[in-house]
Amino acid sequence: MPLRGAQLYLEIDAGPIRDAGGNLLAVVETLRDMTQRQSAESRLRTMFEASPDPVWIIEDDHFVECNDAAVNMLGYASRDEILNAHPSQLSPPVQPDGEDSFGKAERMMALAREKGLHRFEWVHARADGSHFTAEVTLSVIDLAGRQAIYCAWRDISDRKRAEEALRLYAKAFEHSGEAIMITDRDNRIVAVNAALARDTGYAAEELLGKDPRVLASHQTPRETYQAMWAALNESGYWQGELWDLRKDGVSYPKWAAISAIHDEQGALTNYIASFTDISERKAAEARIDHLAHHDALTGLVNRYNLESRLAQSLLAARREVRQLAVMFIDLDRFKVINDTLGHHTGDRMLVEVARRLGDCVRESDIVARLGGDEFVVVLTSLACDMDAALVAAKILVALSSPYTVDGKILHSTPSIGISMFPTNGEDSETLMKNADAAMYFAKAKGRNNFQFFSPAMTAAATERMELERDLRGALAAGQYELHYQPQVCAKSGAVRGVEALIRWRHPERGLVPPLTFIPIAEETGAIEAIGAWVLEEACRQKAAWRAAGMPALRIAVNLSAQQLRSSTLVAQVRAAMEAYGIGPGELELEITESAAMEDPERAIGRLEALRGLGVELAIDDFGTGYSSLAYLKMLPIDTLKLDRAFVRDIETDENDAAISAATLALARNLGLKVVAEGVENEAQREFLSRHGCELLQGYLFGRPEPAAVWTERWQAAAPGTAG
Repeated sequence: MPLRGAQLYLEIDAGPIRDAGGNLLAVVETLRDMTQRQSAESRLRTMFEASPDPVWIIEDDHFVECNDAAVNMLGYASRDEILNAHPSQLSPPVQPDGEDSFGKAERMMALAREKGLHRFEWVHARADGSHFTAEVTLSVIDLAGRQAIYCAWRDISDRKRAEEALRLYAKAFEHSGEAIMITDRDNRIVAVNAALARDTGYAAEELLGKDPRVLASHQTPRETYQAMWAALNESGYWQGELWDLRKDGVSYPKWAAISAIHDEQGALTNYIASFTDISERKAAEARIDHLAHHDALTGLVNRYNLESRLAQSLLAARREVRQLAVMFIDLDRFKVINDTLGHHTGDRMLVEVARRLGDCVRESDIVARLGGDEFVVVLTSLACDMDAALVAAKILVALSSPYTVDGKILHSTPSIGISMFPTNGEDSETLMKNADAAMYFAKAKGRNNFQFFSPAMTAAATERMELERDLRGALAAGQYELHYQPQVCAKSGAVRGVEALIRWRHPERGLVPPLTFIPIAEETGAIEAIGAWVLEEACRQKAAWRAAGMPALRIAVNLSAQQLRSSTLVAQVRAAMEAYGIGPGELELEITESAAMEDPERAIGRLEALRGLGVELAIDDFGTGYSSLAYLKMLPIDTLKLDRAFVRDIETDENDAAISAATLALARNLGLKVVAEGVENEAQREFLSRHGCELLQGYLFGRPEPAAVWTERWQAAAPGTAG
């Protein structure tokens, strides 16, 4: 029961009572205490008005009440302008999902009545036509016995923009053409995008949790990484070039931009890095650099690059104390070809000239085109000027050969001028100028030749080239002959053997010394055929002496290094011995120390096969090479030949005397005979005999002479002088 004086809220229903005639008899009133209900509604009203979010009351699918926050959010002057409106009337015609606002609003309210509570997102329209997104909550309530819907809005535009920004960032991250990687504060990979997976060949799951150094190719300088971390620690940003390794093992260059990320308190949280594959850019830079330093037509070094490379080569030549050659090459008659057949044909020919020049030189040499038909070749690290002459001769042959261009056979020859460092100049400018002058001299001499800047060099090179040319036909022309030098017993003076020594009787030059033509024969590859002829001729002469009743002398023949390398050597020796009836101990083959030591294992096998034929074996020029005593004792040899260099001053030079005595002692300990070469006087003979040398050879006993000379002498000599 209410307290006295308390205020009550009553609901009164009144109804009339009438008689049969319709006259009012009384009024019946029914009173209901609504105090508690009115209190609840009052509290609801207070909450409704005080809510910071827009709230509405919906009855019969229309807004019947709203608070000031709703009015303010929509931008209307008063609530009267929006009350009794359908929710779709305060919305754009269509929602973002494509459904029209009226139909969707009806559906949302039906769901709320069905479930009692329904929450969803909705796009509203303000009075000025602008839109915003709200999160809408519909709650079914009882309002004075009537079912109503309590509607609350919350503007989520900022959240939607943030979500959209995140989605945008995620799309940008994933679909960026640049490779992107994010690591944590400990530099462990937490995210990579598709571009990085594409560039590296690794799937994301293969990289997550790992240190980025798993991608390093170890081609990036250590200093680059040091500078990178210093910049990140100091300024939070670094960019530069790195070399990484793809999963397939191929390294590639990339441009990296790395930032350090910090939170609101300034603490490091992440590193984010973007990478761009710059392989194509680097290749383009390399192509540009190549074009800057090379001739566009031929690909050879151009004038600018030639100057710098020649300067570097000169520094190396000074440091190594070696010679260097600069060749100026000009094509004879090229202007006629170019003017007559056109520049296209001329260009094709120049490209072929460049290719042929490249085939004539070593990788360490330089081939350049100055322009037009002028070329320069720099030969580096030469031992002598003759090395340059050999290459010049090779270039003459190569560039003089016919050219086939577009079905046409073209002919041209080169004129070559050569200057030598340091003889003809010690700097690039002087050497180039002198080579140019020598080239014009070559043209004046009739073209298709080379000339040194020094006339003496040209003369020596010309002679050498002529000898090489004549050497090719000397064997077929029968110009070689053998001379023989006796080997005598140191104690008795009896002739025990002869050494066959080749001579070249040139039809114009007369006898050409072996020291002059043998090196040429070795360089040109003719020595093997010459050596085979020497072996055959020596065996023939041995048989002829035997048939003439001459003493049974052992005949010694020199083998070249090329012959020792030949797989047919043993068969050749066997055939010659069988053809001329040469028995065991009658033929001695001499090899040089350097030839034996070139490949000791192979030499041992070949020499053992020769010894099996009954051939005696000797090491020639012993003491002048670099033999190993370990191998020497394994070689199946019978004789050491003490080189004339030690014998020459044996009676006056203590060192030569000591070396000779030591060699003789070594031979005795190894069970070998010794032949001393170059014996020219009695003092030498006496010293060698005293130290146990068995055989002597030299001018004291006879110069090398043709077989006929020795035959005559032996026939005229008293019995017993040889045997």
